[in-house]
Order: sequence, then C-alpha cells, then structure tokens
Amino acid sequence: MQQSEQWRMYARQHEELWINFIENAVGRAGMTELLGANGLTKHEFVDELKDLE
Repeated sequence: MQQSEQWRMYARQHEELWINFIENAVGRAGMTELLGANGLTKHEFVDELKDLE
C-alpha cells in the first residue's frame, strides 16, 4: 500500500472516530437536537457550548 493511500485510510478512520466521539458526547449532554443540525459554524458551536455553562 502506498503512503498516500495509508494517509487517506488514516484520515477516514480518524474522522469516523471523531464523529462517534462527538455523537456520544452530545448524547450524554442531552443535546441530541444537535445531531440533526447541519452546518454549524465554529462560532455557532462555541455559542452552544457557552450556553451549557
């Protein structure tokens, strides 16, 4: 397997792990409405986190 393909495979696995992590964290926080939200900007996401405090 070429190195470029190894990096693509790593990137796919990394993305999947982060998606699973975030879905679990959002579920534990009781904010499951965020799971269906599309296209949150970074600023909107930060605002949502600030509202948790």
